[in-house]
Amino acid sequence: MDNTLRLLRQIAPLDTWMLTRVEGNDQIVVRADDHGYGIEAGTVFDWSGSFCIRMLEGRAPRITPDAASEPAYAEALKALAAAGDETPISSYIGYPVRDMDHQLYGVLCAIHPEKMDISPAEQDEPIQAAVGALEALLLMRHQIDSLEREREALVLEAHTDTLTGAYNRRGWTLALAAEEDRCARHGLPAGVVMIDLNGLKTLNDTEGHEAGDRLIATAGRTLRETVREVDTVARLGGDEFAVLFPETPIDYLPDLTQRLRTALERAGVSASLGASAREVQGDLPSALTRADQAMYADKRGQRSP
Repeated sequence: MDNTLRLLRQIAPLDTWMLTRVEGNDQIVVRADDHGYGIEAGTVFDWSGSFCIRMLEGRAPRITPDAASEPAYAEALKALAAAGDETPISSYIGYPVRDMDHQLYGVLCAIHPEKMDISPAEQDEPIQAAVGALEALLLMRHQIDSLEREREALVLEAHTDTLTGAYNRRGWTLALAAEEDRCARHGLPAGVVMIDLNGLKTLNDTEGHEAGDRLIATAGRTLRETVREVDTVARLGGDEFAVLFPETPIDYLPDLTQRLRTALERAGVSASLGASAREVQGDLPSALTRADQAMYADKRGQRSP
């Protein structure tokens, strides 16, 4: 991808070329070839106020040597100035990039502080070819990630909790580290959900540990049956479980968490749940800490009269 951006700068020598990914209202820089703006991987822009969303909506051209002359781009420049952002942008190029199943991944875009001699007649075809190359690389990345996860699953089989069929704490640690590496390399989103069963101690005291083990086994089976094949379910110890959702934007987490809660309730398992997503400038261990805090808040809320 970096080579493609460097090649594009030779085709159209704007100061900064970027491959960005759209997640909610964030436009996240995945790769950047920057020569003036100080933009790097992990930089986040406001998607709703961007040039790129206006291009995608068909309100302005993909290639423009003078952004201020285009009403939609001039509107974006005024909004940036009103917000105190005086970043100079005169020339702009933006092309949508599609991921698997032709879903929008993000935008290949470039900006320059001065008017440049760029035109669709000369640059559109080679840029379209570059977009095709990037989309092929994204597809290849999905395939490589899938093979990596299959290989990891074979390794993790040695770290399975016998009672639930979920991974044990060691397996969880390995899976989390591998997914964090993918997230960092590709700018991917991911989410985690922490689950703590309610009333296990009381059940053990009143009905015996076999009843408690049946509850734990039911919880583990239910969680594994509810998630996708690519997701990871682990029993961290006692009555505590965790689920890792790779390539999952934060907007999806509330529904996924509710799906887990509903499935557990239908199986006769009462539990407290907390979720958090990996932040662009953060990591999965930090998300896990926040999810754990949210889970305990949920537990306290269930105890309140």
